[in-house]
Amino acid sequence: RRLVAAVKRALQEAQERVRRKEAEQKIREQAALLDKAQEAVIVCDLDDHVTFWNPSATRIYGWSASEALGRRLNELVSDQMTLAFNEARQGLRKTGEWSGELFEQTKDGRQVVVRSSWTIVRDDAGQPKSKLIINTDISEQKALEEKFLRAQRLESLGILVGGIAHDLNNALAPVLMGAGLLEGVPLPKDLEG
Repeated sequence: RRLVAAVKRALQEAQERVRRKEAEQKIREQAALLDKAQEAVIVCDLDDHVTFWNPSATRIYGWSASEALGRRLNELVSDQMTLAFNEARQGLRKTGEWSGELFEQTKDGRQVVVRSSWTIVRDDAGQPKSKLIINTDISEQKALEEKFLRAQRLESLGILVGGIAHDLNNALAPVLMGAGLLEGVPLPKDLEG
């Protein structure tokens, strides 16, 4: 009997080791995918201390994972609490998720615009345990949009100026033609000097 019990226990332990190895492998694969993501993937605890910082977050913000871990998020991406940052936090409290655009700052002080999605991560009991933040750098896209809008404004201004010049030309044409006709007419004697 003891032999049968020992064999059963050994088989169960072997199955548990296999399940644990498979779970560890799955976690490693998922972590590798997060490391390859082009978006900054940041996880914070409920007090905004960074607990995960992927390589794309390092690429966008300039802070290495070792520098970011344990620090408050606003210390890393914003030197001040902006209105949009506060809106994100309030939206997260109300609905458990928020998305929008944020103006943030890199380690070297450069400003970046990110499309940001925040989600509350819950434990097995349904209690909030952390915040998942996924940020996509859209700074170049915003700069191109601004150039396009500026070009459109200049084009509109050019059309407006052309229209004004045309209207002014139409108003001055009779005066200029009249002046040309009066060139050949002699002045009355009392105006001659």
